Amino acid sequence: MAAPTPALTQPAGDRSATILLTLGGLIGLILRYPMLFYMGVFDMNAYHDWGKRSIADGLPIYYHGIYFPFQYQIFEVCAWIVARSGWDFVPVFKASNLVFDVGSFWVLILLLRRLGLNPAYALLYWLHPWFLSVFSLGYIDFHFTFFVLLTVYLLRRETTRDYLVAGIPLAFAFLMKPQAQILVIATFMYGVFHYVRRRDVGPLCMMAAPIILFGGYEAYFTASRFSGSLYEAGRLLPDSYLTVTNVMPALTAQMTNLWYPIAYFMKEPGDQIYAISDRIHLLPYIQARHLAAAVVVTLVGMYVSRVHRAAEPLITDKFVRIFGFATVAVPFIMTSAHENHLFLGSVFLVLLMAALPLCFKVASHILLMVQFANIYGLYGEHPRWLAALLRDGFNLKYMPLSYSLISIACFLVILGSIWRARKL
Repeated sequence: MAAPTPALTQPAGDRSATILLTLGGLIGLILRYPMLFYMGVFDMNAYHDWGKRSIADGLPIYYHGIYFPFQYQIFEVCAWIVARSGWDFVPVFKASNLVFDVGSFWVLILLLRRLGLNPAYALLYWLHPWFLSVFSLGYIDFHFTFFVLLTVYLLRRETTRDYLVAGIPLAFAFLMKPQAQILVIATFMYGVFHYVRRRDVGPLCMMAAPIILFGGYEAYFTASRFSGSLYEAGRLLPDSYLTVTNVMPALTAQMTNLWYPIAYFMKEPGDQIYAISDRIHLLPYIQARHLAAAVVVTLVGMYVSRVHRAAEPLITDKFVRIFGFATVAVPFIMTSAHENHLFLGSVFLVLLMAALPLCFKVASHILLMVQFANIYGLYGEHPRWLAALLRDGFNLKYMPLSYSLISIACFLVILGSIWRARKL
């Protein structure tokens, strides 16, 4: 007798999940298609310009920070396609978002399956208004988010080889957006704790690729810009990492975080929320941004140590929790956070919601809806009826402040739940 086909031997639950994910995936693609042709935020003009200028002048000459070199090179590819094809730049740049968006959706499914969790939670990422709105508005967080998720996925076992391989996508994320910096710091902390407690350098091998890739770009930039002063030629890339908080030195750049109520009551009537600088002194000689950074690094370090001591869970489980904790904590506690900076953290919330208790799920759902209402109240235009509704709500006197207070309450529940979780 012929062997049964895989479709016939597949459990009914698995078949149902596959059908659900396939239908959800198609619906998500259908929803995203018209968004490819919508301009979104005006940052997209900057992405196109950066790509064109990097091609024309050379990346080492034009590079000016804000984002990091590998992200510029993705912009270069998109700008080159636009120049060669004659197509409008908006769908080309958004198509690059879609490629990484699809990749993140797929990796989320794989991660959920490996952790023994319901893969249908990936549809929360794929179909939720918050994630759809970030795609619609043209933010490029999808690019580095894919590499961060891939980093976690590649951590299958606690072997030196797996740590080395997982460090490669982490390196690319590190060379893309500032939000990845805390992940490299957390990874380094985990490696240090592991070495101190077990005398094993394995986890520190994840740092190899970020160091090598950063060093490669630094050597390339220095050689291309050298004109007599090695110091001046070589400081561009390190400075862009060290001074990234100077780009928009505000207590909050429209992120509904811990700083929003403070900025709200400090600003003058009619001023934007980002009018309050994060260089104000909260303590003698200590600026708000330095205090926030110290609190974030301390909290992340304490949590990394806590997770490392838990020997039972899979290494994938550990880094989901570490990266989830860090990427939620940073936009809520750090100054200068923008309205889209919770994006990576919210992707990890999807993974964590599949495992953590009801209070965590409720707080996460409320937080995602508030973030959607905030970002669409600021910039949304399509569909017009929804954009008008949310914009009218946002313009009510105390509505943005209410968003921030609700977000803060949810954040405290979420961070506390992650802190207490022993495994997924």
